[in-house]
Amino acid sequence: MKKVSVIIPVYNVEDYLEKCLDSVINQTLKDIEIIVVNDGSPDNSQKIIDKYRKKDKRIISVMKENGGQASARNLGIKKSHGEFLCFVDSDDWIELDMLEVLYNNAKENHSDIVTCDYFRARDNVYTPISFIQRDGNDPIKTYILNASGPWGKMIKRDIIVDNNLYFPEGIIYEDYAVVPSYALFCNNITHVDQPLYYYLIRENSTMTQKKFNKKFGHIIDASDHLYQLVKNSKYHDEYEYSLIINLLRDSYIRLKGYPEAKEILKEISKWIKENIPNWYRNPYLKKETFKTRLFNFLVYKRCYKLLDLIHNIRK
Repeated sequence: MKKVSVIIPVYNVEDYLEKCLDSVINQTLKDIEIIVVNDGSPDNSQKIIDKYRKKDKRIISVMKENGGQASARNLGIKKSHGEFLCFVDSDDWIELDMLEVLYNNAKENHSDIVTCDYFRARDNVYTPISFIQRDGNDPIKTYILNASGPWGKMIKRDIIVDNNLYFPEGIIYEDYAVVPSYALFCNNITHVDQPLYYYLIRENSTMTQKKFNKKFGHIIDASDHLYQLVKNSKYHDEYEYSLIINLLRDSYIRLKGYPEAKEILKEISKWIKENIPNWYRNPYLKKETFKTRLFNFLVYKRCYKLLDLIHNIRK
């Protein structure tokens, strides 16, 4: 068994893939396997993968028909044999000691998940982003309140496989649908206060494209998937707060400016009314500023003109 399986889904990233692969094959932790899943990419990505596979036998190249990032990650999980999994998006890259730092932390602390800070990379500007310590005395609560994407983490493989926590396929926001739920199956989670992952923000990616995408409505499907997994857990307040913020504040900020998005926001309000009718009583939300609480309330009530006056609320 390898110490770590690195899973890299690939689609149309020929301009970024070499930087990603260089950062993984040159890791100080050597006992790893690198599973690169080509999700039917029509560009030259496979040629790059083949070139790297010739010089590093730890690379396992997997090709499949295009099915989306979730299906590529799921296939990578099924092909993996590592004690821990580490997901790296193919347009991102990692510090050369990231795997060693996270793995050593996991073994020393008997952790099922280890997270780290990261850099948000945009236009060659690197902004360090740290976990928000809303509940510093409980690392599992802190994880739930911060977790969304699978990257920037080292996750014990058994957590996903034994509990069937694969990514739901056919939707975007598939990571939010399951990643926070990993906490329910952990005895310990630790965090490394170092930015070790570089998350690239690029124009026209799924989350930054300027054209309206009807798939933005998948946030409701992803939230419902997560809700069904966690609704009976003892971390009810933490999961509820995460759902409220993602569905109200974050969705409005993401969708603001798209006239077509009003129907999605209407469905979001409907979903919250049906599943979290007393959302405004959430203890974490009550700790937020009046402006933040008002912002969420106005999104819920779909008061768009008033929202335009205070849309400067940020994460």
